[in-house]
Amino acid sequence: MSHTTAESTAPGRRVPVDWIALANAFDNIARGVRHFLHLDTGAVIRLNDRLVDASTRARIEGDPGCVRIESIAARDQYRWLEAFIPTVDDLELRLTLLQSMQGPGSFRRFKAALAARPEHLRRWRAFRQEQIRAAILHWFHARGMTPIPLERASPDAGAEPPSGRAADSARQQLYSAADGLSPRDLQALMSLAEYLRAARSALQIPADASMGDAARAFGLVP
Repeated sequence: MSHTTAESTAPGRRVPVDWIALANAFDNIARGVRHFLHLDTGAVIRLNDRLVDASTRARIEGDPGCVRIESIAARDQYRWLEAFIPTVDDLELRLTLLQSMQGPGSFRRFKAALAARPEHLRRWRAFRQEQIRAAILHWFHARGMTPIPLERASPDAGAEPPSGRAADSARQQLYSAADGLSPRDLQALMSLAEYLRAARSALQIPADASMGDAARAFGLVP
């Protein structure tokens, strides 16, 4: 389910995009793993249903600025195989690829046939990336939104970030605390951190704010 409002999906809305992270999300086939796009910041938030705690999951799912990303259906990816085969100029390989499409396991056989032909494998990977990009563009346009490149702020070469020492100290404390966490807790912390980073950028919390300040801003602590 996509959690959006009329305002968030207004026609012509420009949404920042991290193409690599977004492509990975659309190409995700892992069970129990879901991705959300934060419309204000372009951050892609990853949720593993088996590892993320219920409160973090509810907060992300209930955020009107987060849209659920549905992975590309297998039937659509199958059509990519069909579309690629006619572009192969090697007749023997083309026949092998056509045979690989028969019956279950076609994706595995298709990749195995290309594995022995590096030049064609590179062409297939480039072709597939173009299909993923086209699917992403269609997804945006179907919602009346326009993707724009994600701009990453770069500080001046000689500029000293505010409270740099305090931030470094806080990071070291976080690393130390993470050492004692279980894999499940680490996954929950990662999901929460991704959400905080996205929401913090959207609300323009000062860059020198502490983790406690950010947590209080979202009602995570008193």
